[in-house]
Amino acid sequence: MQLDLDNWRVQVKKGYLELCLLLLIRQQKRMYGLEILEKLASLELTLKEGTLYPLLSRMTGDGLLSSTWETANLKGHPRKFYALTKKGVQSLNEMEDEFLRMTDLVSKIRK
Repeated sequence: MQLDLDNWRVQVKKGYLELCLLLLIRQQKRMYGLEILEKLASLELTLKEGTLYPLLSRMTGDGLLSSTWETANLKGHPRKFYALTKKGVQSLNEMEDEFLRMTDLVSKIRK
C-alpha cells in the first residue's frame, strides 16, 4: 500500500495551522483576514477563505484571539482585526514549546 501524500500533507497542515496563525498575528500585533491569507500565501501556505474564517472564529470563541471591526481611516470595506489575548499568548508559548520538542525529536531520529 502506497502512502497518500496529499492526505498526509492535509493532516500535517491541520496540526500546525493554528500555530502559524498565532505566530503571524503575534508578529504583526493585529491582522485582518485577507491580510492573513496574503501573508500566508507569500510564505507558501495557501489557505482558502472557507478554511481561515471558521478557524479564526473558533479561535476567537476559544478566547485565543480578540476581534474588532474597524471602519475609520480605511479605504474600502470595514475590516475585522484579530489580536492575541492573554490566553492566546499563553497558549502560543505552550504550542511553540511542544512544536520545538517535536521537531527536535524528528531531528534526533534522522541523525
